Amino acid sequence: MIAALVLVSIYAVLATIAGILIFKHPSASQSTELDYKNLIQKKTCALYFDVNGFLRSDIDSSNNDHAIKGLHKNQNIKDYNGRIKDLGNYFNMCIKYKRTITYKSEEIKSGNIVKRTDLIFSPFIVYGEMKGVSIISQIMYSSSREADLIAKARKLTEKNVVAQTQIDKLDAERIELETAFKKSSQHHIKLQKALYRIEIQKQELEKALSIINTQKEDLERMNSEITRNNHMKDVFLANTSHEIRTPLNAIIGFTNLLLKMEPDEKQLKYLENIKNAGNNLLFIINDILDLSKIEAGKIELEKIRFDIRDLVDKCVNTVSVKRDNKEITINIDIADDVPEFVTGDPHRINQILTNLLYNSVKFTNADCRINLSISTISYDNGRINLAFSVTDNGIGIPKEKLSDIFMSFTQANEDTTRKYGGTGLGLSITKQLVEMYGGKIEVESELNHGATFKFNLILGEADEKPDTKQPIGSSELSTDAPLHILLVEDNSINQQLAIDTLKSWNKNAIIDIADNGQIAVDKVVSTLYDVVLMDIQMPVMDGNSATEAIRHIDSANGKVPIIAMTAHALEEERNRCLNNGMNDYIAKPFDPDELFAKISKYAGLKTDHLKKNITRNTAGKSDDDSFDISPLIDVCSDDYNEVMNVINVYANYVPADIKELSKAIASSNAEQIRMKLHSLKTAFSYMSISAADELTKAISDSLERGQDCGKLIEELAAAWNSTLPKIQEHVKRLL
Repeated sequence: MIAALVLVSIYAVLATIAGILIFKHPSASQSTELDYKNLIQKKTCALYFDVNGFLRSDIDSSNNDHAIKGLHKNQNIKDYNGRIKDLGNYFNMCIKYKRTITYKSEEIKSGNIVKRTDLIFSPFIVYGEMKGVSIISQIMYSSSREADLIAKARKLTEKNVVAQTQIDKLDAERIELETAFKKSSQHHIKLQKALYRIEIQKQELEKALSIINTQKEDLERMNSEITRNNHMKDVFLANTSHEIRTPLNAIIGFTNLLLKMEPDEKQLKYLENIKNAGNNLLFIINDILDLSKIEAGKIELEKIRFDIRDLVDKCVNTVSVKRDNKEITINIDIADDVPEFVTGDPHRINQILTNLLYNSVKFTNADCRINLSISTISYDNGRINLAFSVTDNGIGIPKEKLSDIFMSFTQANEDTTRKYGGTGLGLSITKQLVEMYGGKIEVESELNHGATFKFNLILGEADEKPDTKQPIGSSELSTDAPLHILLVEDNSINQQLAIDTLKSWNKNAIIDIADNGQIAVDKVVSTLYDVVLMDIQMPVMDGNSATEAIRHIDSANGKVPIIAMTAHALEEERNRCLNNGMNDYIAKPFDPDELFAKISKYAGLKTDHLKKNITRNTAGKSDDDSFDISPLIDVCSDDYNEVMNVINVYANYVPADIKELSKAIASSNAEQIRMKLHSLKTAFSYMSISAADELTKAISDSLERGQDCGKLIEELAAAWNSTLPKIQEHVKRLL
């Protein structure tokens, strides 16, 4: 039943993601920029084909800028599918349905000018019989609608001011003439004519002023419509995010629970694939939301003191864990004049570096070598300008595509998404985040010769070391302490997931269910809970309304800690929850450790799990000091299931690397020896296997002296084989 649920949810998620991409793709049928009422230039040409696709008439093919050009009388429509994508498909649709088909081949904005190219396929029918198809290609140029609106509004305002000034001036002249008329009757006729002329001019100016005001109102109404459309887009993205996160919460959550049930090797592989797929989908929807927030100007960069070297180390450690049969080597070069602490938004800077490093890993082959360097450009009034460089030995980028890779939903080649995956949003988000820091990002690359991304960030200087956060919780209660929780959730699948997750953490927890906000309010009136987990979008009464009602309960029950647990992941929703009286917020799909930590904080618990996190540096050490997996625990962010997954990966690759090292030594392949030694040292460093560390160093020394190291390699294999079961057993105890 769970497997069926997972498959149905994944198909629903993929369908929703596809809808988002069509909504955002620049080749969508509706035009967002071209103004048909204000075309600057329009070029057309027409070709006539018979029903078999052969050109019979070239009405005007002299225009070299046109989408269809250089055709000959006997050429077939199929010859041009390569130049104009899906040309043959649209031609066949026109014949099949005997209807006019329009295909927008491109729409490009350059400055304030929008260029759009359309192909119009029209059937030629005589007495009900299809004779052929005419293809009309038209290129239209117009100024940007938004720029025109702003320019017109500015010009109309200027005209309004000029007209009003003229009216005031004419009124003053009329008064002067009336005064002169009274004083001198001999100029009566002349003055009457002048007054009449002035009155006519005044009426014309008032009419012009009325037209200007009407046009101004039209522009304001159009601007209001644009604002409303942007709001509708935000609502759409928010609802789409909610609808995607809700099934993802079940997919990832139940997968985590199944991973703890000691599945067999085949089941473990399937579950890991499901979890990875779910995390990839979550990564995609987060990218789309980030891009939307950046474009709407809703992202604010935090100013936090942080250790930039520590941030780089954690980022590199996360990326450099061996994956997809790749040997990943990341060299870090941070100049001495780069300060230890800076001020900025560590989350966004980590996002920039992670995007670029993952990009390099994705587009390299088995031997992935990356160089990350940071240096100081300048200091100025408490600000420091840092230069970053990420260089790889990957597949490279064609020169003609370098200007396109930072565009949203764009990758270097059409088959890149199919071959390597991704949405084409990572580099676009990276570029905009860099620019928010006053920096600029550039890329240098050649096909098959790797790529180098260079950018700079302007950060604040920080003289003081940031305060270390204290662990959550202070009481001596354990995870088995009685705990009464109210779960407010209308989705039965999410109810089961939350109950099973909480019970896996605290078997003595009592969990009551409320299917909507009104039931939750009624239960809180009669029962004092330790904590309430509140969904937001529910029937009868939503989570925000329920929280407001609970806060008006005139007893201690009304002060119960309330944690929002919702698939609405936008910052506005988080702020709304907190402003309505909730104590905290967690987004679905939720991280179990984060959920346990928040419950512990507000219920006054100090759980065994949190104790394990607090003593991470000792939890990873073996009793006999033969290994210490603390670095690996740190890289996996205390996710012991992920720690076990990584160790299982090493269980397969380390023995193979030892054999390859032995072969490389026998064949005197220096480069292969270097690669395999580096790979083994990386694996052993994550687990601090003392015997293996000493043996790899001894092998390196022996090779430098030209000595035989066959026995050392045998000892290295024996040390690994004897230590691996201890490590696996140790992690099982931590789970």
